[in-house]
Amino acid sequence: MKKRFFVFALLAVLCCTTINAQTRRDAAPYNNAIGATVGFMNGVTFKTFPTNHFGIQLDLGYRFIADYRYGGIPVVLSLNPNFMYESACGNGFYWFIGGGLNIGGSLGRYRNNVHHPGNFVFGVNVIGGAEYKFANIPLALQVDARPGFFIFANRHHDPYVLFDYNFFNVSARYTF
Repeated sequence: MKKRFFVFALLAVLCCTTINAQTRRDAAPYNNAIGATVGFMNGVTFKTFPTNHFGIQLDLGYRFIADYRYGGIPVVLSLNPNFMYESACGNGFYWFIGGGLNIGGSLGRYRNNVHHPGNFVFGVNVIGGAEYKFANIPLALQVDARPGFFIFANRHHDPYVLFDYNFFNVSARYTF
């Protein structure tokens, strides 16, 4: 399954790169955009292009993470900056790939009358996906996946690592 996904992803990147070479579009789809994201990450999102192919995306919101070590699913408030390479596929479609960080914290919770304190959360992730910029209206739609790892730490327990199942997000942004 993983091998098939990798081959499919590689073919999609090669196809978009070939189409990009044929269209000769080197400009960024827009300068700045702000909007909302839903999925595994829910919150506000901002994206900017300092250069033609280099994009910076900042997301601030909350997410649910399966914390099997102490039971339950904590809510994590997270700031997720991502740095990505973005290129045109043609006709308003763009693909991107990059990486980023997750910085934030989870709220404390009670389980079986025992208080589990909040955690400081730090993580790294990769990001990949596609974006569509409408030609006639200032709107961009994005679909992405951001799998990665979180390190949870607090003053009562040793730090531990969890896999971040952040596989599907949809963003809508007003472009300007």
